[in-house]
Amino acid sequence: MRSTRVGLIAVGMAAALASVAPARAEDGSIQERVQAQLHKAGVDKNGDVAVAVDGKQVTLSGFVTTLATENDALKAAHKVSKDVVDALRVVPEQERPDADVAKDVQKAILRYPKYTIFDSVSIGVDQGTLRLEGSVLQPYRKDDIENLVAKIPGIRKIDDQIWVQRVSGFDADLRRQLSRAIYRNNLFDRYAFQANPPIHIVVDGGRVTLTGVVGSPVEQAALGHIARQSMAFSVDNKVEVEGPTKDHKPDPKDTVDTVNN
Repeated sequence: MRSTRVGLIAVGMAAALASVAPARAEDGSIQERVQAQLHKAGVDKNGDVAVAVDGKQVTLSGFVTTLATENDALKAAHKVSKDVVDALRVVPEQERPDADVAKDVQKAILRYPKYTIFDSVSIGVDQGTLRLEGSVLQPYRKDDIENLVAKIPGIRKIDDQIWVQRVSGFDADLRRQLSRAIYRNNLFDRYAFQANPPIHIVVDGGRVTLTGVVGSPVEQAALGHIARQSMAFSVDNKVEVEGPTKDHKPDPKDTVDTVNN
C-alpha cells in the first residue's frame, strides 16, 4: 500500500513538473518577443527597460528618459501581449525648470499644423507634470497634441483634460460667422495674416468662449461686443490684454462705436 502511494506521489510530481516546463518556456518566448519589439522601437536607446513575464502578463520596469519613450515601450509590449503592466519611471537626462518646459510645450502646440483658431489649449507645468486644458475641434487633435508634447524633455507625466467640441451644423455656422466678423474687422484684420492668429473661437452647443491675447483693452472689449451680436446662446470673453494694461477690464459699452462690422 505504501509503495502504491509513493508511486502516485511520484507520478503527480512528474506531471506537475511536466506542466511547469512548457509554461516557463512560453514565458521565455514572450519575454524574448517583447524585448525584440522594444529594440525595434528604439526604446533601448533612451532608457533601461526590464521585461518580466508571468503567464501572459508582461511587466515593464526600469526607466526611460522621456514620456514618449514610455509610450513607445508600452505600444511595443502590447504587440505581444494584451496584458501589460507599466512599472516604468520617467527619469529625464537632466532636470529642467518648469518654465522652460512650458515654453517648449507652447511652441510645440503652436507649430502643430492642425491647430486652428477654433482650438484653444492652455498648459501648466508643476514639477514635471504637464496639465493640458481647453478644447479642440477634432478628436485626433487631442491625441496628436499629447503625442507631440510627450517628446519634450523634462515631462514626467501628462494630465490631459482637453475636451472635444460637439459636432453640430449650428456650431459650424456660428464659427464661420464669428471668424469672419472678427478677422475682417478693422481692429483685427492684421491678426489674420499671422502664422498663429492670437484670437481663438471655441464653440460648443451654441456657447462661445473667446481666448487668446490682443494688444489693448479696446480690442478686448470689442471682441465681446462682436460675439454678443452673433447667434451665440452665451459668450465668455477670456481674451487677455498683453502688456501693463492686461488687468484692465473696460465696460464693453464704452467701445461699441469703435466696432466696424
